[in-house]
Amino acid sequence: MECKNCKTTLKETANFCDECGGKIINHRLNFKTVTAEFFATFISWDNKFFKTFVHLFTKPQEVIDSYISGIRKRYMQPFAYMIIALTIYGVYLHFAKEYFYEIVETSANLFKSNDSTTNEFAEKFGKQWQDFSIKHYNLITFSMIPFFAVINLIIFRKRLNFIEHNIFLLYSYAQCQFLFLIITTIGLLLQINIMSIISLTMILMIGYHMFVFKKLFKQSLWQIIYKTILFFLLLTVLFVIIQIVMVFLLFFTDVLDSFKNTPKDSIISN
Repeated sequence: MECKNCKTTLKETANFCDECGGKIINHRLNFKTVTAEFFATFISWDNKFFKTFVHLFTKPQEVIDSYISGIRKRYMQPFAYMIIALTIYGVYLHFAKEYFYEIVETSANLFKSNDSTTNEFAEKFGKQWQDFSIKHYNLITFSMIPFFAVINLIIFRKRLNFIEHNIFLLYSYAQCQFLFLIITTIGLLLQINIMSIISLTMILMIGYHMFVFKKLFKQSLWQIIYKTILFFLLLTVLFVIIQIVMVFLLFFTDVLDSFKNTPKDSIISN
């Protein structure tokens, strides 16, 4: 008998290949075997995904430190975990797009001014920014991780280097994606006010980051509170810069569009 995966010669009584470790399967596929393999792969409590998901809530420092120290078999790798989180989040965004439009509209109403032109521009910007965010959410999330890592490196200088901060953030932000999905889904099912859901989500996500900071960097509660506040202040500055750049690009695009749509005769006459 030989292994169907690597063609190594095996004993007739072998259940696994000594060379590649593959399981020896000689029976035909049926509903029972396919169902058993599905549950063993995806539903088993020992599965890396569920183990990673649970331990990032209960002992995140073990998950992060394990990967950084070179242990790869115990938990799911950070990139794979983030990709799963973003994939599920992307599917959720597709079906809950109107819900997020409502969030943007509700938020915009809080900051309406008396100037109709300003309101029109803000509404247009909000709509275009949301469309862009939903369409390119995965790209935006991955591209923001290095910026967050720089902020982390400024605040927590000694324990981790830049690349290790990226690993830490991939795990923590993937977990925040799941946390957001859980809270908003429950809120939608219970028909809770949108702004209440957003407020609760933000509080829990900030609390989770504080919890991870404390577990990973082993500092006092007051140090963690101070550094968490500092982290979100720097994050706010970063987002303000991004918003200014986006407004400038939108304004520049509108000017170009209006110039392109102007008849050539009127341009010449002027």
